[in-house]
Amino acid sequence: MKFLGIVLAFAMCPLALAAPPPAPHVSVAATDIRQLEFSYTPVPGVARYELWFRSAPGAQWVKYHERAAQRGPLFRIAVSVHLLDWRQARYYVKACNPSGCTASNEVGVDGEQLVAMGYIKPREATGHTYFGSNVAASADGKTIAVLAGEDIGTTHVSATVHVYRKTTSTSGWRREARLVPSTVQSATTAAFLGDPIALSGDGNLLVLGTAAEDTTGANPREDAGAVYLFRRTGTTWRLAQKLTGENYAGDSFGWVVKVDDAGRTLAISHGNQQPGTVEIYRDPDDASDQFVHSQRIPVELQGSVNGWCGAIALSGDGQTLLRSCYYFHTGFYFTQILNGPGFGETRRITGGSGDGLDVSYDGTKMIVQNNEYADAYRRTPDGWISDGYLEAIDGAGAGGRRHIAISRDGKIAVNGNAAEFTVGLGPVYPPYQANEDDHAGSGGVIVHHFKQNRWMVRRLVKPGSAYQGWAGNSVALGDNGRLLVVGAPMDASAATGIDGDREDESVPWRGGVWVY
Repeated sequence: MKFLGIVLAFAMCPLALAAPPPAPHVSVAATDIRQLEFSYTPVPGVARYELWFRSAPGAQWVKYHERAAQRGPLFRIAVSVHLLDWRQARYYVKACNPSGCTASNEVGVDGEQLVAMGYIKPREATGHTYFGSNVAASADGKTIAVLAGEDIGTTHVSATVHVYRKTTSTSGWRREARLVPSTVQSATTAAFLGDPIALSGDGNLLVLGTAAEDTTGANPREDAGAVYLFRRTGTTWRLAQKLTGENYAGDSFGWVVKVDDAGRTLAISHGNQQPGTVEIYRDPDDASDQFVHSQRIPVELQGSVNGWCGAIALSGDGQTLLRSCYYFHTGFYFTQILNGPGFGETRRITGGSGDGLDVSYDGTKMIVQNNEYADAYRRTPDGWISDGYLEAIDGAGAGGRRHIAISRDGKIAVNGNAAEFTVGLGPVYPPYQANEDDHAGSGGVIVHHFKQNRWMVRRLVKPGSAYQGWAGNSVALGDNGRLLVVGAPMDASAATGIDGDREDESVPWRGGVWVY
């Protein structure tokens, strides 16, 4: 009877005697923007498959993902083109059942990086200029906004914004909307000045400043400026509000715009009439979705002389405002640190060039543009301290606008250089080779990460074309640095839409955007 019981027990649990499944065979390809697809041969007797990843030789293998056997023979994963070491990364698939797992062959991904890079151009074949002169990304990494100059009727280089959305974890990027201000005027893009677009953390609020917009009517005032707020519900966008300053000629209201992640605090700077004065608007806790003016932060006088302030930055939590200023009698720039909700100044740090600032979500890390470099700072219990600087590689940086960004968690920072002239496409590794013609720089972005209590260079990334596109003129980070968006406003390809011909050079100044 005892023997019969053992036989019956094993008969009821056949998997207890089964062997681990055979080894699958896996292959890999980039199949969409920032996406890798691992296909494997199904094998019998499998309960689940696991995808494993190793970043470099000597690193630990980690389980990246798993799926039930009946869900189909592939893994589709998102990838950060600018962070992955494409030369050394390795993957394999395990086939598993209750008796164990069997590993497939290992695969590398070197050679797929250029395909995984996104390349975005205007959908229309003509009528666009400086597409990508300014870019923004939502904190959640699902929405991208691109500023462009567009010919609309008889107007030329009128500001429009193109919005791109990633709807699910496995689908690619698609254009969701083209947003047009209610006032269409020539030359309102201001392609290489200011910092005129911003997105809320979820991408449902977009802010556009048109500092070069003239008032209309019997006595128009040139460059008075305006700010437009667009809101998204589902997949539908609408113009929700238009804000204007005091409508002085030359006021350039909307020179820089910043919004917190919650979409409730808005900072807008004046460009000329009161250079660097910041207006704070709040979205009240009601159903109106209409911002109201809350506070003015003027530029302080030095004796009887106004200073000049350029760049501003607002932390994701809306509690830290940075402003870069210059006073002629002292002869140097400094950054003001102003803390909410009243935004009183708590610290002043010397340095910078006045063109660009950025700050982490909680306001504890900041970077200050200093021509082609950037200075880094960190807040400690004892106050702000230097964290070194973000270096450039080759080429002189194009000034006049922000080309730096820091991730919301403060761990990734990027420094764009529109004149960078290292040879190579996509992720480039040392030793770097400079282009012999130093006027042929295609641009690039240096990626830094905060490690071992300091900033270190992680990667140099180049555009996917060697032509002079000014890639790095504007940069944005999303998803805690896992998404990098790079504007190339001088890109000359006649391609349309997404992932068109990168090698064309027939339409100067049309512009483009690279997504990593």
